[in-house]
Amino acid sequence: MAGSGDDAAGAAGILADRLAASLVQHEPGWRLPRPSTLARRYHVPPAQVEQAVSDLAARDLVRMLPDGQAYRASPAHYLIPVAGVPRLSALADPMGSEVACGGRRVTWRQAPDGIGRALGVRATEQVCAVRCHWRLNGKPAAISTTYLTERAARLLGDVFGQPAGGGPPACGAPPGGVPGVPAPLGIPAALHLETHPPPSSLARWLRLASGQPAAMITVRYDEAESGRPAALTVTALRTELFRIVIETGGGVPGGFPAADRVPAAGTG
Repeated sequence: MAGSGDDAAGAAGILADRLAASLVQHEPGWRLPRPSTLARRYHVPPAQVEQAVSDLAARDLVRMLPDGQAYRASPAHYLIPVAGVPRLSALADPMGSEVACGGRRVTWRQAPDGIGRALGVRATEQVCAVRCHWRLNGKPAAISTTYLTERAARLLGDVFGQPAGGGPPACGAPPGGVPGVPAPLGIPAALHLETHPPPSSLARWLRLASGQPAAMITVRYDEAESGRPAALTVTALRTELFRIVIETGGGVPGGFPAADRVPAAGTG
């Protein structure tokens, strides 16, 4: 019996290698045929195909969606910035689907208590809030709100040709970097992740059922040279639509101290 299992695993490994070789002929995001189709093509049992595809997913060569569909992976192609601010990015992987910003609003406002503490902003000071609504294949998928200190917002204003003291970055500002501008505006310094039902306003936009949880991700960015807080991004994601991967690379030391954890209501 053990030998039979070893043989099956070996056959699945060989099939995985054959599938991996075929992936290079297709663009990132290409959808793999169904297991039954691949089974007929390679003259193997469907169970062997499923095991081989799981092997490819473990190698990060394909992305598996919750409904079982598989796509050729490309982390560089599928990582999307959800901060909504030039030179400042928090990344999420929508696993082969198309994500687009469905709305972007920039306002000045007093910082909510939790946000103000995390950014070191006094209660009387204002922050620049950039809210983005993200749609995956046209359907609501995520909401991100990025709070910028006045200093950080004015730096971005200068980048886009706005006069000194001219307010927040323009809504039409591109989501990527700007040629000739040092990047990034801030580096990730603290992270907090939890899953729970979001505030009702977010739940309605995300079309979540009553009590259905969302992934709530908070990232604080600090200035690279001074270490002062520059921005805070709070993002609510539909958990079934995204793969969440945390890679510190030495850049995100732990999370927020308990006193600085920002409640989900801070996205309002």
